[in-house]
Amino acid sequence: MRWIVPAISALLLTAWLLFGSLAQPFGLPLPALGPLFNPGLGFWQNAGEGPRVRQLSFHLADPRARGEVHFDKRGVPHVIAGSLESASFLQGYVNAYDRMWQMDISTRATEGALAQVLGESMVPRDLAQIRKGFREMARRTVDTMRLEFPDDYRVLEAYADGINAYLDQLKSEDYPVEYKLLGHEPMRWSPYRTALLMKGMSSGLSGAYNDAEATRTLDRLGRRDFDALFPERFPRASPVVPNTEVNDRVSRFSFFPDLGFPAFGRKTEPASAPPTPDERLAYESFPPDPDNGSNNWAVAGRRSNTRAPILASDPHLALSYPSVWYEIQLTFPGCNARGVGLAGAPGLMMGFNDYVAWGETNVGHDVTDWYEIDWVNADRSAYRLDGQEVPTRFINDTLRLKGGGEQIVSVPWTVFGPVPDTTGTYAHMAMRWLAQDEPGRAVRPHSTAGTFIRLMQARNYDDYVEALRGYVDPAQNFLFAARDGDIAIRPNGFFPLRRPEEGRFLRAGDSLKNAWRGPIPFEHRPVSYNPARGFASSANQVTTDAGYPYYYLGRFEEYRGRYINRVLQRQPTMNQRRMKELQLDAYSLLAEELAPFLIARINRQSLNDEGRRLLRVLSEWDYRYSGDSRAPTLFDDWRERLYTLTFDELPREDGLLRPEWWKLNDLLRDAPAHEIFDVASTPDFRETAAMLTQRAFDEILEELDGELPATWAEHRDARIPHLGRIEGFGSPLITTPGARMTPRVVADGFGASWRMVIELGEKPRGWGALPGGASGNPGSEYYDNGFEEWAEGRYHELTRWTKPEDPIGSWIFE
Repeated sequence: MRWIVPAISALLLTAWLLFGSLAQPFGLPLPALGPLFNPGLGFWQNAGEGPRVRQLSFHLADPRARGEVHFDKRGVPHVIAGSLESASFLQGYVNAYDRMWQMDISTRATEGALAQVLGESMVPRDLAQIRKGFREMARRTVDTMRLEFPDDYRVLEAYADGINAYLDQLKSEDYPVEYKLLGHEPMRWSPYRTALLMKGMSSGLSGAYNDAEATRTLDRLGRRDFDALFPERFPRASPVVPNTEVNDRVSRFSFFPDLGFPAFGRKTEPASAPPTPDERLAYESFPPDPDNGSNNWAVAGRRSNTRAPILASDPHLALSYPSVWYEIQLTFPGCNARGVGLAGAPGLMMGFNDYVAWGETNVGHDVTDWYEIDWVNADRSAYRLDGQEVPTRFINDTLRLKGGGEQIVSVPWTVFGPVPDTTGTYAHMAMRWLAQDEPGRAVRPHSTAGTFIRLMQARNYDDYVEALRGYVDPAQNFLFAARDGDIAIRPNGFFPLRRPEEGRFLRAGDSLKNAWRGPIPFEHRPVSYNPARGFASSANQVTTDAGYPYYYLGRFEEYRGRYINRVLQRQPTMNQRRMKELQLDAYSLLAEELAPFLIARINRQSLNDEGRRLLRVLSEWDYRYSGDSRAPTLFDDWRERLYTLTFDELPREDGLLRPEWWKLNDLLRDAPAHEIFDVASTPDFRETAAMLTQRAFDEILEELDGELPATWAEHRDARIPHLGRIEGFGSPLITTPGARMTPRVVADGFGASWRMVIELGEKPRGWGALPGGASGNPGSEYYDNGFEEWAEGRYHELTRWTKPEDPIGSWIFE
């Protein structure tokens, strides 16, 4: 990134000359050119590496500031300390050095505090965050940890104090360039800000819901058609934990009888307009995305060329510079672990040590319910509950504005949760979300943050199980492998106990009988431990077979998981090379199952030469989303058009549910004359699947006008943006294979945020790939030095140092 200084100069000067003081995409005026270009204070100071490549000694008064940090040739820090708290202090220090602006702005986004630094254009967004209760949830987390889990809290304190120790010596000329561009100063850290970061992760991974949309769709279609188009289970699913692996005691247990569901006839208002993509995605480490997901799998020693387990994990998230993950090694007595953590939180979320390896994928359960409240009056000061009037509890927070203004935000809370909206689909309803829960020691042995602190010190399966007992949200499929031979996967979180269909539609908020009853007991959550098939895996598919006695619902991906399981079942022996190849596989099971039906329904005799050439492109396709191939572009365009024509009765603008892709495929195969293929706008003519398939193809043929479709890389137009959407700070076009429904996930601003393969054994070895670098400074060569390796499907070895091995720089804390 040595080009960044002249690039910023040209970018800012051009913008100033063209636009003067017009607002940027952030809603801010352009910065004053004098301070920004000041040679001693401005962005010029952000060029080069500075302390990373130096031999430095620090003498801090804090007794936890003891240890060493050595940077390898990739810029990755290796922390060696005398205790967990010292390691956490030093982790905080180096996180602040590399990622302070990212940590600051992303937690502001969750907190609802962007307007304070970015201006009034952020007020609507901040209000939404405050009204959803993120500040209150973070305060609850901190209070619970301080009182109930003091050991975990001390780790968060040490981490925060390490960040602040770095800020205490930071001079304004050394501020990250984004502070200079946007005109604000770093915010001091605290455990509260780490709690905000974790709640932001919950929002992105478990904050999805469609209760009102489902209710409205049921009202429109009626029960028969609703059930036909929206079955709760995919009939050919390959679940994370097959029924044969569910604990026998649980498989014979039923907590609730089938009580049916209440009658639905309530109408809801049209959905409010969604935020624009920039408003919705910028500044967030974990922006909500229905396709947030991941892959992970582990093979047992008997299926490994080393005779020891091998584990692979690659989380799929929004991609940005800086990367959401921070690669680091943490070594202290009893722990020598390497992997990735979140900039803003202590510990490692994925990684390995001398004994075990672990990684996570998103579970996808719906853990948000919406309640229709019976308000007593228009000011919502009281509501009816079980025949009594109950006073509403109001929680006040302050929304501060850039320049000094402020606004008091009063949020009503009911026994079910906050009431975030006054307009739109969920107006005046209460939101019950699992992330609101912060149970104490009476319910669990440690905090959610404590799960990752314990995993990086685990030595065996029992330690892994104990680490998961305190974990609440967002629910994850925790994959595990140990050098002693054990492998396991446990979908884990405080899944709410539900009767059938509870949470699927809007719920009545007039009785405590409809409140949540607590979580599924830990011992009754599904687990696959040393499975007979010799591997454990997940890719966001459904958790269990239908025989699992507890009801749950959610959004599940049913193509990647089936394909990965098929490959693992057919491959008797795996090695680390084959594990990497599967992570990089761009094969689409969706295309394999759907494309033949599309091709078979075309009337070839009616096609002209261009039509036959176009059909040949798809007929000769190998179902791989290669960057230079045109077939994926044609297939995606064709299926999207057919989907829109088929489900025209369910327009997006009406705020209705949309069927899953597998449902369209099943209709094409099993019911090509189904009434759903009849277009609503032509009441005098009955269409079939073949007619709509032909119509969609003809539309493409007409638009192409004799040309071939664009290559997949051109059509996908995938890049990695800067977290704040600052032009020039992102990546070039990504031309490598991959799509959202292939194991190798690549989309615009979305994909494998980290790839990791760990070979267990007497001396575990690991390999990884990060689509970025350690530094958050666009002027650093370590800002994006991992991008090319990641894009080309290469990996670097995850070495773990016990002493310096030719570091590029070392910091000694004495």
